[in-house]
Amino acid sequence: MKYQSSEEFEKANMFGLGVPNEMFSEYFIGDSFLNLLTKPGESPVFLANVTFEPGCRNNWHIHHAAMGGGQMLLCTAGEGWYQQEGKKPIRLAEGSFVYIPAGVKHWHGAAADSWFSHISIEVPGVDSSNEWLEPVSDEQYSELPTRRNGHGDRAAAIQAKYPTRQEFKKANMFGFGMRNMMLSRYFSGRSYLKMLTMPGRAPLFLTNVTFEPGCRNHWHIHHATKDGGQVLICTAGSGWYQAEREEAVRLEPGSVLFIPAEIKHWHGAQADSWFSHVALAVPGENSKNEWCEPVSDEAYQEL
Repeated sequence: MKYQSSEEFEKANMFGLGVPNEMFSEYFIGDSFLNLLTKPGESPVFLANVTFEPGCRNNWHIHHAAMGGGQMLLCTAGEGWYQQEGKKPIRLAEGSFVYIPAGVKHWHGAAADSWFSHISIEVPGVDSSNEWLEPVSDEQYSELPTRRNGHGDRAAAIQAKYPTRQEFKKANMFGFGMRNMMLSRYFSGRSYLKMLTMPGRAPLFLTNVTFEPGCRNHWHIHHATKDGGQVLICTAGSGWYQAEREEAVRLEPGSVLFIPAEIKHWHGAQADSWFSHVALAVPGENSKNEWCEPVSDEAYQEL
């Protein structure tokens, strides 16, 4: 959905505008803003919400790395563009996902007539660095196609609970995917999985997980001898997260949660709403999941 008004876009920009992106302003045409979603040094994977005013775009650039590295874009509000050198530009909107391998020259930014935001995920790599190159000229930018790409009322979506699947479908920007049959024995209620990256084809594994009302996974632990854990990026509906011996935390669109390795926890939907989050598996040494006991109906009803 296009947003020419900053006031209207602010209602849809669920992960927050943040502060002016002054540190990198020399590499952008137009104003951009940065809101950190993970703290450097606290999470092994760095995430930030980047917002572009209409017409704003970054310069051509390359993410270098001797191994791993690159970037992933989770697009959550407004409309924008991504272009790889030598290829046609790709229109971006709510629900678009882009994996940019290391070594690829590219740029991304807003459409000329809309604000735009994406979550930037920095893929861990060895000897990583960014090389900033020439700007995307006004002539190049003006040649981009103009076409409306509507995706419903996102401002309404980030405020609402969804008791019915039909209404939730409009808000679940990254899609239902398929029934989560492989792990169904570790869930109370129905859940759905849509892979955003394929194992072995990208350095990070991201999946959109959708829970029907009342569905939750069992208590579980992400084990690793170094790093590891999980990041939850909540995009639609209302849910819960709870770590062992701590109070349950309400999750809503815009919530981002880093779960370190070795923390026993569970997460899922509220009793009266569908819920979805993108699950990012944080790379770690000797990583594995340990599934434990279910969250009892009694414990869940006390939330």
